[in-house]
Amino acid sequence: MKRSMIALVGAGAITLAVGGYAVGATRDGGASGRSVACAQAEKEFTGRAGRLREQMEREYRDEDYANSINPDMESTQVRILGLIVDQNPTCFDAGTRAAATYLRQHRTEGEEDAAACELTGVPAEKCSIAVG
Repeated sequence: MKRSMIALVGAGAITLAVGGYAVGATRDGGASGRSVACAQAEKEFTGRAGRLREQMEREYRDEDYANSINPDMESTQVRILGLIVDQNPTCFDAGTRAAATYLRQHRTEGEEDAAACELTGVPAEKCSIAVG
């Protein structure tokens, strides 16, 4: 009787293990789908952030160029970056998510400039921040 009970429990354990593997294997497609979504979001974010970073660094170096930039357009570009992060939070690190959240919550020009520099990776010494 004891041997039959052990055999039954052993068979049940093997069945559970195989079933768990099967469930994990079918769910793996969701993980790879998420990886594709993250890769796309990160590519979009990196491209947009790079272009904005170049623009911001050029503004820092060239006053005439800085005066020719429409601040509303730059603000919109920063908000788009924030939206990419907000819509794909699992794809970005905590610092990037924090900067995007800060941008969404604080709308003063100086705060937005500082968060934009953080979000795009512009070093603080090359980042022009409105004061006041």
